[in-house]
Amino acid sequence: MCLIEINGLIVVHQYIGPLVALRNQQNTFSGISDPAWEAFIDLMRPMNLAAGDCLLRAGQPARYLAYIVKGSMREYYATSEGSEFNKAFVLSGSFTGSLFDLLSGEPSTVSIQALKDCELLVAPFIDFQKLYDTYPCWERAGRLLTESLFMKKARREHEFLTMSAWERYQSLLREYPDLEQQVPQYHIASYLGITPVMLSRLRRR
Repeated sequence: MCLIEINGLIVVHQYIGPLVALRNQQNTFSGISDPAWEAFIDLMRPMNLAAGDCLLRAGQPARYLAYIVKGSMREYYATSEGSEFNKAFVLSGSFTGSLFDLLSGEPSTVSIQALKDCELLVAPFIDFQKLYDTYPCWERAGRLLTESLFMKKARREHEFLTMSAWERYQSLLREYPDLEQQVPQYHIASYLGITPVMLSRLRRR
């Protein structure tokens, strides 16, 4: 894992495109003022992860909110016997960090791993929370993001309890149309709760 700190001016220049997209994205949640945006950017630092590296490992404290500029990642649980179960896929243009673990302050329950080489912008979550008191727009954005994650969690639970494997697969492809080009099939099978052999059969349909 490589953490590279660059002064703020170069960071903004290097990632100007993704940062503009990120601000536009956040403005759909809550209008972000110029001072609030500048305070947020001051927290961000670039981080590079090679495929297979972890942003977070289960048992470690969760510290960073990460925005994926380029690449793809997975959030997964691991049992004491070594089995792994994928919780979520996170693609470029999205945040990761495991909100539950960031909020609990306890050892992380989830691991977050790069599936491809990744370029990230990361900020200490505790410092991001401090922006809430000064900039209410960030508190609103944080609340709306939390609500969005809750909706995704509830939708996933509904799918597992009421849908067939084929229906879950179709729902996943609707949400992530190009997922199969970015994520190995066995990881997709784990996310769907089926074997790779069954996934192969579904794909042939």
